Amino acid sequence: MAGVKEKKRQQGSRRKRGMVFIPYDYEAAYNKQLEQLHEWFVEQMFKQRKKVVYALKEIKAGDQFEVEIYPQFASMDEVPPEGRNIKKDNDKAQRNLNDKNARKYVERLINENFTDNDLWITLTYDDEHLPPDGDIDAAIKNMQKFIRRVNYQRKKRGLLNAKYVYVTEYNPTEGIRWHHHIVMDGQMDMDMVEACWKQSSRNEVRRLQKDENGLSGMANYIVKEKERVKSEKRWNSSQGLKDPDIRVVHSKQPEKAKGSYKKIASYVEEMRKGHEQVKEQMSKWYPDFDFTETGIYYNDFNSMFYIRARMRMRRQEENDETGMEMSKKKATTKADIHGGDVVSCGDDDSMPDYRGNI
Repeated sequence: MAGVKEKKRQQGSRRKRGMVFIPYDYEAAYNKQLEQLHEWFVEQMFKQRKKVVYALKEIKAGDQFEVEIYPQFASMDEVPPEGRNIKKDNDKAQRNLNDKNARKYVERLINENFTDNDLWITLTYDDEHLPPDGDIDAAIKNMQKFIRRVNYQRKKRGLLNAKYVYVTEYNPTEGIRWHHHIVMDGQMDMDMVEACWKQSSRNEVRRLQKDENGLSGMANYIVKEKERVKSEKRWNSSQGLKDPDIRVVHSKQPEKAKGSYKKIASYVEEMRKGHEQVKEQMSKWYPDFDFTETGIYYNDFNSMFYIRARMRMRRQEENDETGMEMSKKKATTKADIHGGDVVSCGDDDSMPDYRGNI
């Protein structure tokens, strides 16, 4: 309760100072990649820019960590025309997977709630059980029956109801029959899970497998953007899933826990120069994460920039290996200093359950 009161107090304080910013679709607004612009023009744009407040958004979903840096405005008239749609994080009204924000939300939801111990399932239909063309409601009902059977079997085994996210896909113009992709927790035997589907025997159930981007590759596959008929693709999820952790700040220290806080805009001046500058700054802010990719975008409507970066939490074995390498380097340095003998000075150094029916 105290936290809610403090948040309202801070919001009220910002209003008094005129610091109320509008939500907008900054990804659509800044959709031109920096590589498409000559360096001289970039410099001219930066000199001509207006003073602006930049926000830095941190999104943590499981092992995955994203950073989005974008300008904020008090009026929609200041926003580039392409971005003048209001977008809010985790808005449950974003139901259509044609919307990139909805796809991003589902991707982050999967990364936050599932691991290599869980399941990726594809369920299909034989000709006898195929839903009628365009009948999304019939396809969804089949999935609801499947989930009820799964939960019945789990209850018999003393397990809680399943955690899941599923997408229903169908597009006759591309020859895509009705089918469902599901990510589900792996507490119940895979054969029993598959046996709960009664519409076909040609299905696929396997363990999830993370790569350098966690489960994002798989998540993007099942929510990929493409031409689709109205209501052709819907996502649903179980109750009780954790939302990704999202935090927005307007200032940061130059390095983690080091130096005085500076406005995010002051860091943009260096980072907009290129990917290496972004990577270098991210490594200072987030030393426990490995950098995987970045993008720098601009809009000549207002000569401002949007920067995004993706990282992943460094795995424990990688931390252990790094620690061992550091220990070896320390030992080598001591040996060099003391003529080949490592001198020790005491102790060694330590190193029904539905949500989002769309």
